[in-house]
Parts: sequence; C-alpha cells; structure tokens
Amino acid sequence: MATSDILGLFTTPEQYQLAQRQAQEAEAVRYAQLDPRAQAQYGFYRAGQQLGGAIGGALGGQDPQLKLISQRQQILGMIDPSNPDSFAQGIQMALQTGDTQTAFILRNEMMKSKQQAQEQQLQGYKLTDYLTERGIGMQTQGLTNRANELVGQLKNPDGTINEQVKAQLLSFPQGRTAISEQAKILPALRQLGAAGAVEDDPFKIFIDDATIPESVKISARQYSDSFKKGTIDPEKVDGIVTKLAESTQRVQQFEQNQAQIKSNQALMDSYKQQGLQTSQAYLALAQSNNALAQRQASFNQQMKLDEAARKREQDQLKQEEKANKPLRPDLAKDEEADYGNASAARNLAIEAYDYVNSIKAGNIKFGLKDRASIAARSAFGSNDPDVVARNDFERFKTRLVNESLRLNKGTQTEGDAQRSIKELQGAESEVDAAKAINTLAELNARKVSDAQKAIERRRINAGAKLPEVPIETLRFEPQTFTQQDVDSFLKNPKYPSGSIFVDPKGTRRVKP
Repeated sequence: MATSDILGLFTTPEQYQLAQRQAQEAEAVRYAQLDPRAQAQYGFYRAGQQLGGAIGGALGGQDPQLKLISQRQQILGMIDPSNPDSFAQGIQMALQTGDTQTAFILRNEMMKSKQQAQEQQLQGYKLTDYLTERGIGMQTQGLTNRANELVGQLKNPDGTINEQVKAQLLSFPQGRTAISEQAKILPALRQLGAAGAVEDDPFKIFIDDATIPESVKISARQYSDSFKKGTIDPEKVDGIVTKLAESTQRVQQFEQNQAQIKSNQALMDSYKQQGLQTSQAYLALAQSNNALAQRQASFNQQMKLDEAARKREQDQLKQEEKANKPLRPDLAKDEEADYGNASAARNLAIEAYDYVNSIKAGNIKFGLKDRASIAARSAFGSNDPDVVARNDFERFKTRLVNESLRLNKGTQTEGDAQRSIKELQGAESEVDAAKAINTLAELNARKVSDAQKAIERRRINAGAKLPEVPIETLRFEPQTFTQQDVDSFLKNPKYPSGSIFVDPKGTRRVKP
C-alpha cells in the first residue's frame, strides 16, 4: 500500500486535528488584521461555531470527518500488503460503513497486489525451470575453489588436455561449470562438448517442430551444424535460441495477420456487392485492415532486420569454423611430436644453463687430483657435497648427450650438436666443459623456437587457426668464460649498451 492513493486516503486522526489547529491559527492571523467592526462580526461568528460544537459534544455528537478518518484507520490495520486476500476484509468493511471511495481504492490495490504476486511466482517458476534444465545448482565455496585449482592443471605443457584432470572436473557440478568456461578457449574441449560428452542440440526443437516457419528452420539447421562441430560459443547459445523463438513468433503473427486481412477483405467485397459500403460493419472492417497493414509493415521491416542479423552471424560462424578447422590426423600427430620435443628441449636447455652457472661457481671439480679423490670416495659410497655434485653432473652429461642427439637428429643443428658433444666428452677443465654445455643449451633453446615455427607453418599451410597458447621460447643471457670472451663481448656491436651478460665468475654484469 505504498501508492499515493492509499497515502492520501488514510489520514490519521492526529494529522486531521493538527490540520484543524493550523486552520484556526491561520484564521486568528487574519482576524488580527481586520478593523474593529469586522473583528466584532467575526467574534459573533466564532462564538456561534464554538457554541454549536459544545452543544454537539454535550449531546454525544462527533466530527463526521474525524469519524471517517477513525474508520479508515481501523480498516488500514486489517490489511497486510504481502497478503492480497487481506484486502477483501477491508473492502467489505468500507462498503458496510458507506465509504465507497475507500472500497474502490482498496479494490484497485488488491488487483495490483495479486498481479505482482503472480508475476513473481511466474518468474520463480521460470528461474527454477531454467536452472534445472541447464544443470546449474548452488555452488559451495569449497568445491568452487577445488574446480579453479583443477582448471590450472587441465592443460599439459605440450598443449594437450590432461584426461585425468578433465575426468575429475566432470565429476561434480562446479567442475563442469569451470570446464565449460575453459571450453571457450580450448578447441579440444569444444569438440568434445563442455560436459565431456556432446550436449543435447538446443536447436533441434526448431528443426523438428512442424509449426516452425521454414525461414527459421533454415537458420536453426545452420546453427545446429555449427553447434555439433563445437565452433559456436556455448555462452551465445541461449541468446541465439531466444532470437529464433522471437523470430518464430513474429513470422507466425505475420502469417495470422495476413490471413485476417484476407478474411476481412472477403467480407468487405461481400458488403460492396450488397451496396453496404457505408455501413458500420464495413467501416469497422476497413479500419481493422488498415491497422493490420501498418502492423504488417512493421513486422516485415523487423523480419528483414532479423534476416540480415542471421546472415551476419552465419558468416561469422563460417569464419570461426574455418579458423577452428581441425588438423588432419597426420598433421595433428606431427604437431603433437613438435610439442613433445619442444617441452623436452626446453627442460634440457634450462637444466644445462643451470649447470653452466654451477660449474662457474666451482661446485663441480675438474682437477685431476679432485677427480681422483672423488672417484675413490664415490666407490666407498661417500655423500660428500663435491662427490654428490660430480656424480649428478656425470648422470646429467649422459642424458644431455643422448637427448641432444635425438632432438637434433636430421636437422641443420645436428652437426653443431655432435661437435659440442665431442668437446664435452673430452673436456678436462671447467672452462671447456662449461663452454660445451652452454652451446648445447643454446642449441636446445633454438629447438624450442624451431618447434613453434614448425607448428605455425603447418597450420598456415593447412588453413587452420594458429595455436591460442604458443610455445614459450627461451632467451638466455650471454655467457663469457675467459677475459678474452669478456673483451670480445664488450666490443661486439650486436650487444648494445645496457646488455646483461654473465662473466667468468658467474656474476651478472651490464655492458657500459
């Protein structure tokens, strides 16, 4: 009961009496401004008013307006705004007291209250149905956090999907919601469907329904094909379905109006034959047809806009489908191999670069006496730091040699890799070993870059979209191993002032 009608109707007795006092005070002000004769006449008039009021009060009389206000206050106390049925009691009491104005206003408020309650209930049903249909439930914070944690582990370093993590995400609602979000950016997930299996086609209802106009069915079939291929954004599906439903309604209304116009025209022709062109029935039909014609023009314009919008969306879908065109199986296999090699080369290069710095720091001994002592202590199972460091280095050196040969086999860098491996195997000093390992680290870093270029070249030639998450290339700071290397670096114009390099002692320095 927050309307202006209700507020204006239910004045409290206190408000009414206050208004009376204010009116009397205003009369007193006007009285003070009168001349003596007028004041005398006004005095007789007020005395009569006060005498009448006193007599009425003595006889048990009551101010009618005050009585009406009290009745309305009593009615107001009976009404619960949140319960439309409570208005009925107030209406009945108002009618019994003859207050038709209050009854009329309460009736209007009751109808508004019922309508609002029905609309709220309907919205509640729609929301419940929508949430049920889309499989969205209440999410607890703990499960949401778990889903976010798993999403970070969803993609392997080589760009493929971790099937175990995906299975965990699909096992609970929050995980399925999170994986749906990832499906926007990971084509592999879109191909499978956001929920791990292809979702029911939401456009099928338009295709199978015989009452759907053919123009809408054509669009629905195109959207359905894109949906099955995984090239349509899941977030846009609900909006497209709504647009198709609206278009269906407009087309059907257009056809109904057209049929009505045709029926009206037939009746009008019949009236003409009877010479009844000026009859009220004929004029009413003519007026109806004019209104329908105007509405048809509006519908026609909107349907043209709908068709233009659908064509733009279809063109965009075709472009996205072309961009997301999957690689042929043989090309996909080659790409998977490139990702695997890039990941192995990257890890190997980083580890090799760390060993270069470790050698410079003196953590690995290369002197003849040191090596002899380490070999002897190692034979007796010593865990001394220099023994452990040297043994770890020897194991890494074996792995570095084998992996570098495998990764660079058949490439332009194969010869460089073989020379560096030979130098490493014959290294007798820290400088020789560090230089050879540094060269192999740079070769493997270049292998990472070559793998990324190969993937891009293959996709461009196949007319496929470039990877959304490219391989991260490596860039190491230049290493120097002797003072001669330092002098050469400082003179080399390839490295401008401010370039960072690592000196023979392992310290990072800036070129002046």
